[in-house]
Amino acid sequence: MSMVAEASVRHWVAAFNAILAGHVLIALRNVDAAVFWTPPGTPPDTYRIGTGFGEVKAKFIELGEMIPEGDD
Repeated sequence: MSMVAEASVRHWVAAFNAILAGHVLIALRNVDAAVFWTPPGTPPDTYRIGTGFGEVKAKFIELGEMIPEGDD
């Protein structure tokens, strides 16, 4: 339980720092999903992009494309 809580806090802090850097947060979901409005191909610098430990996947969608609830 404490590991999930720590992961959640780290996720919220990274999202908050991205907002402070000028990114627009659309949705903050579980510890594995945050949705930002950014120019194409420019994820927030507060996240480490990749597939390793401590990294997140970046997924870019086109304007008007639907993001299903729970999809990462």
